[in-house]
Amino acid sequence: MRHLSVPSAQTQHWLDICRTQQWSSNETGVTRLDNGRNAIPLNDSAPDDRDEAWDNNPHIEIEVQPKGPTHWLDHIDEELAETHREDWPRSYEIQGDVLIVKIEETVWVYGEMIADAMLTQLPNIRLVCADLGVKGEFRVRELHPLASRDGTLGTRTRIRENGYLLWVDPSTVYFSSRLSNERVETLATAIQLRNQLKRPLVVCDPYAGVGPSLGALLSEPNLVSGYCVGDLNPDATELLTLNIEHLNTRRKNEQGGQASPLDPAELHCRDALDWSKDSKNHGKIDLLLVNLPHQSIPHLETLLPLLKRNQTSVLRGWAIVDKANLIESEQTIHRTITEASGTLEKFSFKEIKGFSTTKRFMCFEAWLNLSA
Repeated sequence: MRHLSVPSAQTQHWLDICRTQQWSSNETGVTRLDNGRNAIPLNDSAPDDRDEAWDNNPHIEIEVQPKGPTHWLDHIDEELAETHREDWPRSYEIQGDVLIVKIEETVWVYGEMIADAMLTQLPNIRLVCADLGVKGEFRVRELHPLASRDGTLGTRTRIRENGYLLWVDPSTVYFSSRLSNERVETLATAIQLRNQLKRPLVVCDPYAGVGPSLGALLSEPNLVSGYCVGDLNPDATELLTLNIEHLNTRRKNEQGGQASPLDPAELHCRDALDWSKDSKNHGKIDLLLVNLPHQSIPHLETLLPLLKRNQTSVLRGWAIVDKANLIESEQTIHRTITEASGTLEKFSFKEIKGFSTTKRFMCFEAWLNLSA
């Protein structure tokens, strides 16, 4: 197949020209050559190599394999695929080697076929499960295994997020990869607070789930001196324990050596509202994370005593709020801090994403000082 050979640094420039002139071929992609050049596939309408348009860049012949299927639907009979064109799943979620997909009732009978096609198209997937919706006290998803590459049906798996590894289990514990950027923002806030206080932080995350926020924080040298974390879901605390153990083995100080032991190092499987009932837990925390979106704002009154007093501390939380009540919700957070003898130094209340036509998923961050 005819290709245009160009210097690697000019590849995008020539790709743009070939696409604009409709000279590029869709049968294969760009091929990297051994001499610091790349080869761009050309179609039959492209001029020959004597044309001045090529600026003396040569044409070469490369034997290429035709592109394979690019979508799992390519592995399903064309007539069947067209018959149910509007009913096939349009998206899915991947956690580690587990793929989770919602399947409409109209094509449920083809569930195993859909799963087999996905396994064929996605070689890193071990298990495909149908999402039957949330259930139970902890609102976790009911998953129905459809097909397994190796015969195993367990949904516990490991993911990599922002450079660190986490154990997750979508059938027993809620986890959202969509909040990955929020974990990055939390890290940035923690570093800013550490720099202001000129010391490592004690962090509290009473709704930690499997610990993705701790993953980001513990991976940063000299950022965390101790933690108080937990979750009411025992399956979550089991995975949280495994994840913190792993993260601890990888903690380094700023010189690259083994970091100092964390103190406190508390992990609880209990209701977060019970934590502050014990006065020994008061005044221990520099950074408090509150991620129970449907209840975060009402829980603040009970959780604020955990923060240290007579210094700057940070409250960072997430809440699902009616669009019509955004101002009222912000005022409630302000009032709760004031009634806890707190002074606001700075505050933000921003939308992360839409939740429904009437609700918004919000992040609030308060830098405050609680007086003794």
